[in-house]
Amino acid sequence: MTQASIRSIIMFAAFSIVGIIAVQLYWVKKSLKIQTDQFDDKARIALMGIAEELIHTTKKHNVQFETLNRVNLNYYTLDFSAPVETKNLENIILHNFQNQRLNINFEFALFDCANDNMIYHKIVDIKEQNPNRTIEFDIGKTENYYIGVLFISKQTFLLNQLNIWIFFSAILIFVFLFFSYTIWTVLKQRRLSEIKNDFINNMTHEFKTPISTIALSSEVLMKDDIINNPERFKHYVRIINEENKRLKGHVESVLQVALFDNKKIQFKEAEIDVHTTLQNILKNMSLRVEEKQGAFTVNLNAIQHIIIGDDNHVTNIFYNIIDNAIKYCDKIPDIRISTENKRKTIIITIADNGKGIKKDGLRHIFDKFYRVPSGNVHDVKGFGIGLYYVKQIVDKHKGKIKAESTLGKGTTFIIQLPIKK
Repeated sequence: MTQASIRSIIMFAAFSIVGIIAVQLYWVKKSLKIQTDQFDDKARIALMGIAEELIHTTKKHNVQFETLNRVNLNYYTLDFSAPVETKNLENIILHNFQNQRLNINFEFALFDCANDNMIYHKIVDIKEQNPNRTIEFDIGKTENYYIGVLFISKQTFLLNQLNIWIFFSAILIFVFLFFSYTIWTVLKQRRLSEIKNDFINNMTHEFKTPISTIALSSEVLMKDDIINNPERFKHYVRIINEENKRLKGHVESVLQVALFDNKKIQFKEAEIDVHTTLQNILKNMSLRVEEKQGAFTVNLNAIQHIIIGDDNHVTNIFYNIIDNAIKYCDKIPDIRISTENKRKTIIITIADNGKGIKKDGLRHIFDKFYRVPSGNVHDVKGFGIGLYYVKQIVDKHKGKIKAESTLGKGTTFIIQLPIKK
């Protein structure tokens, strides 16, 4: 599947999901408004029923309630213009609320209209009420009063009425998350496919060169007159031997990754002097740097530099990073190596002035088979497993490694390893 096809599928699916979510949100919002309006209507009907019952208890047919107001979303008031003999007010309120199926906790109070003093107040939990009990109180000789009713958990009550919409919304969210995971998996698989193809191309190139060299050298050695020229004979034998070692090294690199994947790699723990290891590596690699007219700058400042680990693998950590610093340098190499102690660790910093790495590539450099893209130019040897190997070894030694880089200015690797207790 081409990149354009994948992009089209992702965009179409994304627009579809966004459209469905927009429609769902619209209907949830509309349903919530309908439920709110219905609640308000039921509350008004219930409060008018309460007023009629209270008026009926006065036995005076000329008593009227003046106004029914919704002060805010949750609070309603009911005003009266005459004294009312009030009995069983709580039961009257409950009865009218239940008639309208308003099974919701509420708070009610009586206020004197003249001075707004509270005459009576109570919070009612609908689950704890006994409809058969009688609650009586006297409001005195108040001429004008009003009842205030506050619905404590109105939003929760309304949301409970939208259970089916919430259920479908939850399903939609699940579908969206599953879609996102699917897209992430597709992109990941595509990237792995690209890495695999790049690895195969690199491996083909790396194996093709020594095989071709060995084949040409073998053809020369098969000629009859080569025996008469011992120096020339040795030269081609030496070429075959070197190319054979090169092939062996490639095979061992690939097998090493397979051992990591199968968790079969073995470590021989011993005391390692990090400073001595670094000095030996720099001594062996100094000729390569000098050929490019470059130099190493070394500041080994760590006081404690003995660690416990596998000497061969730890050596390979530093060798791989320094080797990359030389290979990926497009100018006179300036490689800076320093050490320091921090808490109970030794920190080894290896910085170069090479090509540098883009931010997008920097977060993948420790991935298996990943190589910084360079188009179709195969100017640097390797399979993209060196830094993967480094990361695995550092992790096995309970250490940490990170890389910092600026494109065109160079890369810095910071390795942190625990020192010997």
